[in-house]
Amino acid sequence: MIRLKLGVFRTRFSVGLLAVRITLEYLLLLVLFFALPRVAFASQPIPQGFVLIRSSVGVQLYRKDYPSGTPDYVQVIRLNRGAEVRLLHGKVSDQGVSSGVYGGLDVRFNSRSILQYWEEILADTSRAFCVTNGQFFYMYEYPTRLPFPLKVNGRVISGGYSKGEFNDQKYMLEIWKDQVNIRPLTKVEFQKSTAPNILGGLAEDARKSPQKFVGRTFVGIADQNLDGVYETLLIFSTQAARQKDAAETLRLFGAEKVMMLDGGLSTQLVCQGKSYIQTERLIPQAIAVLDGTRPYLIPQQPKPTPVQPRHEMNQEQSKDFEISSMEKEVISSLDNAQEQEAPVGAWVGEDRDVEEDGAKIYLADLLFIPVPILLISVFFLGILRRLWFRS
Repeated sequence: MIRLKLGVFRTRFSVGLLAVRITLEYLLLLVLFFALPRVAFASQPIPQGFVLIRSSVGVQLYRKDYPSGTPDYVQVIRLNRGAEVRLLHGKVSDQGVSSGVYGGLDVRFNSRSILQYWEEILADTSRAFCVTNGQFFYMYEYPTRLPFPLKVNGRVISGGYSKGEFNDQKYMLEIWKDQVNIRPLTKVEFQKSTAPNILGGLAEDARKSPQKFVGRTFVGIADQNLDGVYETLLIFSTQAARQKDAAETLRLFGAEKVMMLDGGLSTQLVCQGKSYIQTERLIPQAIAVLDGTRPYLIPQQPKPTPVQPRHEMNQEQSKDFEISSMEKEVISSLDNAQEQEAPVGAWVGEDRDVEEDGAKIYLADLLFIPVPILLISVFFLGILRRLWFRS
């Protein structure tokens, strides 16, 4: 008898432990169910050696130091978080007489320093974050020309020139408000593109002293939230790197497509007023990055309409004034009558609809219950019920 009671006690104790274990597993699954969606859309992990040195809404600047004293810089620009990219250029000094290879005209540009570009964007907006150099240009002529097309705010500024170099290695960076893309550059694709801003460049393996440690400016694009849209732009800047080093760094940050911009002494970078990479070379085109902050605008109060004194009105205005006064009296009397007839505590008009709508339970709310977890719980409870009745 004692052994039987002891066996029953052990069985019930085991069943109790099993119930506690099932409850804990249920809670763990519940936590994972709500946490996994957030983990799936987490940001790309930062490569080893890079540290965050500047950041704002939707934009970050990372740096990696080397013993040689020439660090690498990577800007992470998330357009889906309000960040913005603008294409800047020097003054167009001559419209030219020849047509551009990709459309428009082959215009000439005056070059400017990187600090002048920073001052330009800072004077236009307080959201300025960084300014870096842009595409290649013809160094042996001034005012200079751009070999690839430049499109700014829907307008083709330059149609580019061609010297028959780098065939099948020309690419274009397409920039929309909330996404970017890198595609092969041809006249047909450039003219068909719906992007309001387009910047030309070269493939990552184009022969621009690929094995030399010189200044490099590369751009890359990434789809960090895995929705099929490239919403993140990456910009790599350094004074000493090989082409494959620049491309590999951007891929470590999650870039799926990479494009090379002008490098050497043209590579320059200014962020929030501080020069990280600066040379004496003047450049005809630059890239400005704006953070995602929005200025607070004080809502404008409607101006009161001045009332004209009665004695200054003419005869017709005086009649209109009398009619409008009578209408106001009639409307106010009707309003008072409705307030008296309405029972205490009754809802009137749209407020009642809002309250009733907020109290409803919709099918979508019930479907939000984690069905898989519920089924697993029912399965374990069935096992628990069988063990209980066996005891």
